[in-house]
Amino acid sequence: MTMDSWKLGLTVNGQWYNHRELLAYSSHQIVSVINPWEKEIYRFIINWLSDSDYVIQFSSGTTGKPKEIKLSKVSMMQSAKITCDYLKLKEGNTSLLCMPVDYIAGRMMIVRSMVCGMNMMTIESRSLPEIDSLHHIDFAAMVPLQVLNLILCRKDLGIIGKLLIGGAEISTELENLLINIPVETYATYGMAESSSHIALRRLNGNDRDKEYHVLPGVSISTDERGCLIINAPWIPNRVNTNDLVELSSKESFRWLGRFDNLINSGGIKIVPEEVEAWVLEKTGKECLAIGVPDFKLGEKLVFVMEKDQVTGSPDDLKSELNNLLPRRWKPKELLIVQKFPRNDSLKIDRRRLAKMI
Repeated sequence: MTMDSWKLGLTVNGQWYNHRELLAYSSHQIVSVINPWEKEIYRFIINWLSDSDYVIQFSSGTTGKPKEIKLSKVSMMQSAKITCDYLKLKEGNTSLLCMPVDYIAGRMMIVRSMVCGMNMMTIESRSLPEIDSLHHIDFAAMVPLQVLNLILCRKDLGIIGKLLIGGAEISTELENLLINIPVETYATYGMAESSSHIALRRLNGNDRDKEYHVLPGVSISTDERGCLIINAPWIPNRVNTNDLVELSSKESFRWLGRFDNLINSGGIKIVPEEVEAWVLEKTGKECLAIGVPDFKLGEKLVFVMEKDQVTGSPDDLKSELNNLLPRRWKPKELLIVQKFPRNDSLKIDRRRLAKMI
């Protein structure tokens, strides 16, 4: 694959543009379109078509201040090609871009569409994507909240052939809803540093799995904390993550949670994602487990729920949880907020929530 590969052009909303035409069309769209989300798509395309051999990307900032990363365009194309080959996508397929392009997930949908020769349909990135006017989509990527809203609003997900879900944790509730959806659906594991995902987990069908399986050529290991280390052929340097995992083989792992979110309460280490999944499975209620500074314990475990998750009094719900939960997971407090704060990619912002409470 050469640098010229990313100058072939792109089909956007059914119209093919070669490199020269795409550059002119993108420049025109930036000036003429009203919607900011469309302008961002074409700004990225112009950046991609520039002579620079890299793209400036910022990490999501989920657990800290976003950091600037230089991503090689060749590396991004290699990542795109491996994904397209793995999912058996081909030229002439239709892709759907419904995620913001200031994040790696949205940008890689554009790159995959270019590399694979897909017709890229574009709609605004919303928590409930407007898919009613669309016909068949071979390939799409969304965050869990978008997929959940589409299912709850009874939108026709059957128009999508293959769907990637990433960018945030996938709840047990959503996984259960996906079992009978007639769409080949995968959870993704990856980050900006790895040019999007390096592993996929099938969420429905006969190949449904609880473990992530790495893409061809990717090797994995763990550090002394139990956090994942990634080596991939398209990444120049290994990536040391802050994700706590359990390796089941050289090519598969189970994700446990973020080391950054680990709560140390009186010497007991609590992985909040494990607690949250357990509560959702047992009660059907979504909560976030937060560590709050405490004089005696160092950190105390606090549960936070959205108002619409609580039907009775908070005290009654706290008593119910205390009766169900293991001792080490019993919350010291249960707090109610109107809505969980989210960042631009619709992830729940734990740091903002911690400041709120």
